[in-house]
Amino acid sequence: MGQWRQTQPGSQKFPRVATAVPVRITTVDPEIDPDTGRSFFRSAEETTANLSRGGAFVHSWEPLAPGRRVVIVIDLPDQGELQLVGQVAWTRRELRPSSPGELQQPGYGIEFTSGSAGERAALDRFLEELEPRTRRRPQDAPPPAPQI
Repeated sequence: MGQWRQTQPGSQKFPRVATAVPVRITTVDPEIDPDTGRSFFRSAEETTANLSRGGAFVHSWEPLAPGRRVVIVIDLPDQGELQLVGQVAWTRRELRPSSPGELQQPGYGIEFTSGSAGERAALDRFLEELEPRTRRRPQDAPPPAPQI
């Protein structure tokens, strides 16, 4: 299968932070099994590649289709679990080269559509703690201040 997207990459409202946080994804709307005709929900344990206040990119070899509504449970280290509702915004179904020697893995982008104020605040605190470590590389550090 080829790659398909619903939104343009880079159109995020909030800055992304590189992460590898465990998540559980469960679909909100059932699917119908073509063999039995029974309805079922998908549920999977995955890992994020990046996270923001507005959404997440989740690594997955079985990406969900754009438009699917999901419940995402994010396991924040030392802060417990957050449960947010979201919608799959776009999907990457194949490995792609991003730069020489690097491949972008399959997965999907989730836009968060709801969550309690407490859960949003906990996510903000987690991202603020991560941001300095993930955004700044040693060569990007400002030079030391001159001593007077």
